[in-house]
Amino acid sequence: MKLLLGITTALLMSAAAPAWAKCYHFSSAPSDVGVCVGKNRDDYADRNKAKEICTKAVGKDCGNVSSYSSSCHSNVDKCYDENGKAHRSLNGY
Repeated sequence: MKLLLGITTALLMSAAAPAWAKCYHFSSAPSDVGVCVGKNRDDYADRNKAKEICTKAVGKDCGNVSSYSSSCHSNVDKCYDENGKAHRSLNGY
């Protein structure tokens, strides 16, 4: 009975936590550069799109995703949205 309760709880918790989109940072990009794409989802296509935007903005390959979060803040307007537009801050991803 305890095992069934534990499994049920784990399944409910995983179902309640949707995979939200991310603001990505990349291993070979400057630390103040972030790219936020694909609101309300996080998938391989979004990561590739973010990498393309980063590469265009930085002027070189940005490498692999090194970290991600639901927001981006840059004092020098280097948070890029899914259209490649630079912002000081992006939230809600």
